[in-house]
Amino acid sequence: MNIETIDSLEDPRLEAYRSLRTTNLTRFSGRFIAESRPLVQRLLASGLEVESILVDQDDLEQARDWLPNEVPILVVPHESIAELIGFHFHRGFIACGKRPPMIPWDPALLAGPLGTMEADWTGVMLVGVQDPENMGSIFRSCAALGIRHVVLGPNCVDPFARRVLRVSMGNAFKLSFFSVPESTLGGIPPMLRVAQGLGIESLAACLSAKSVELKQYRRQGPVLVLFGNEANGLPAEVIDACSKGIRIEMALGTDSLNVSVAAGIMLHYTCRIAAF
Repeated sequence: MNIETIDSLEDPRLEAYRSLRTTNLTRFSGRFIAESRPLVQRLLASGLEVESILVDQDDLEQARDWLPNEVPILVVPHESIAELIGFHFHRGFIACGKRPPMIPWDPALLAGPLGTMEADWTGVMLVGVQDPENMGSIFRSCAALGIRHVVLGPNCVDPFARRVLRVSMGNAFKLSFFSVPESTLGGIPPMLRVAQGLGIESLAACLSAKSVELKQYRRQGPVLVLFGNEANGLPAEVIDACSKGIRIEMALGTDSLNVSVAAGIMLHYTCRIAAF
């Protein structure tokens, strides 16, 4: 292994791991942090580039059979880890990965050689989802259901934030992320029209009176399911641009579901009925 023993917390090789409680490697830094042995192992298995791995000296021996040879292994004394990262840490391993490029979303890029989509293709678009736990849970559901393509609209939390990755249990590493080309909502309706031209039905998760109850919905081909902000849902202009609205019928006077719960239910249903 490429072991590098760190003697000083001022060592510049530790910069990515410094004061993690108060700082976060943003989407503009080109890097991200994955905490805990399971997440580091899933990051290594993903094929994404890893810049370095920080290891608690007390945990080094038990990891010699899986730590890679080609990645710098930064070994720090156990008593120094909390001082470095800014909080008590008992997981033993932290990795700094390099972010894959965020590809501008063009539905045509996902089409097959004849310019059409596979009938059972399912994608997800998130608009204004700001809670890291919600986003991480949605990513976990996507991976479990075989949904690989996630489009991130404006005002979403960073998909590689530490909390998102932890809640997703590293399943975010399995997904391909796309961004809406414009920073405003105005970029979404034109792209939905392009998607519809390719035969992709766009489904807005909403409580609109015009929406279809989920049990009544029958998919006819590829679908893109859109989920909105935790408090306000999808903007009206996005709902209007979608092919259809879908909703979950609720009992006992319940007026809404957490977005990650709603996503799990809706995505399971739309994927389940994809066998034509």
